Order: sequence, then C-alpha cells, then structure tokens
Amino acid sequence: MKREVQGVLLILVGGAIARIVISGAYINYVKPSMKPYLYVSAAILLALGVLALYDAVRAPRTNVARVGAGAGHDHDDGHGHGSMGVAWLLLLPVAAVFLVAPGPLGAYTATREASSVSQPKAGELMPPLPPGDPVPVPLDSYATRAVWDDGRTLEGRTVELIGFVAPSPEGDGWQLTRLALACCAADTVPVKVQPVGDVPDLPANTWVAVTGRYQPGGGTQSATAVPWVEVDRIVPIQPPAEPYL
Repeated sequence: MKREVQGVLLILVGGAIARIVISGAYINYVKPSMKPYLYVSAAILLALGVLALYDAVRAPRTNVARVGAGAGHDHDDGHGHGSMGVAWLLLLPVAAVFLVAPGPLGAYTATREASSVSQPKAGELMPPLPPGDPVPVPLDSYATRAVWDDGRTLEGRTVELIGFVAPSPEGDGWQLTRLALACCAADTVPVKVQPVGDVPDLPANTWVAVTGRYQPGGGTQSATAVPWVEVDRIVPIQPPAEPYL
C-alpha cells in the first residue's frame, strides 16, 4: 500500500473516532469509561497519518526513472492493485460514521437473547432501597433484587423503572428492557422485566418510565428469569443520555 493511501486512511479513521467522541455518539458503542482511550487512539492515528503523508511528500520519487525503462512491460503485472482496492474498502465504515452514525442497539437485539440477571456474590446482602416514593431503581438492580433476593427489599415500595419496549418472545405484549455491556456493544446482554396489569400496547424501542410495585412472578434463582412489576403508570420518555447499563 502506498504511503499516501496509508496516511489518508489513518487520518480518516482517526477523524471518525474523534468525531463520535466529540459528538457524544461513542456511548452508543462503548462504555463511557472508554472515552479517554478513544481520545488517545484518535490522536495517535491522526499523528501517524500526518507523518505518513509528510514522509510520502518529502520522499524522493525514485520510481520516475523507471517509467519507460521496461520495454514490453507496459501492461498491468497483476500486483498491488488488489490490495489498493481492499484498502479503499476500509473507508466504507468511516463513511458510515460520518454520514449516518448508527444508533444504540435496541429491541431487535434484545428479543434474540434471553434475559441475563446478574447474581450477587455468595453471602452478599441486598442493601435497602433509598428513600423516595416512587424510588428510581435501575432495571438491573430491580431484576437482581427480585430474582436472587426474592424481592425482599422491594416489598411495600413503589419503584420507577426506565427502559425500552421490546416485544415478548412469546409474541404477547412487551417487556421493559435495558441492554447491559461490559466493554462495547458487541458484548451486550439484555435485562428484562415483565410489566403486568393495565399495560398499553406500545411500539418497539419506545422508551418509557414505569411506576409500579414488585409482584412475585417470572421465576427466581435463575439468571434468565424475567421478574414482574405491577404497573401503576407508564409514561413515554426521551431516550436517556446513556442508553446502556
């Protein structure tokens, strides 16, 4: 690959990374804690790209003397052009980021995987919920309390849960869902809670705040259980700034 092409590709990829970090779109793909590393990666790629272009511009053009020297060798020798084509294909994902940056994963991903409820460490006790009526509870915390602690810390409390609408795998109704990730969007797992009671039909990927109370059901002591919440109120909301847990 020519040094000029290397430089251009490095600058474009570095610029794409810098763009999604500055715009905040990076949280659609990685955890917020990765932001400093993305800045460093973008800076390194941009610096390498500039150095590659500088090196290509100042390098002596020794190949000029070869033009016409090889009589009978005017035709393509079949080397190099294939790799150049592959190199330019690397621009496709970069163009996608600049033109149409993909949004966060949602219902399509969630409906294709079973719920994943984190199990507390052996002997770890669930702390009581903080004051509040309703008290905001992260969806994964609610699921863990309901599944692994039999809802003891949820009983008698009104909670507010935030998530998006994902169609039920059984095809009847929907489940309140969030996607949790360890590092990047490639390793996301869904956490699901089943609203019960007066539940309206809502389009997939609608973000909602569900106010309600713990209702036994959906299974316990299983990482794939889908606990229930008895609905008092469901209000559509704007997507949160950080879509993943």
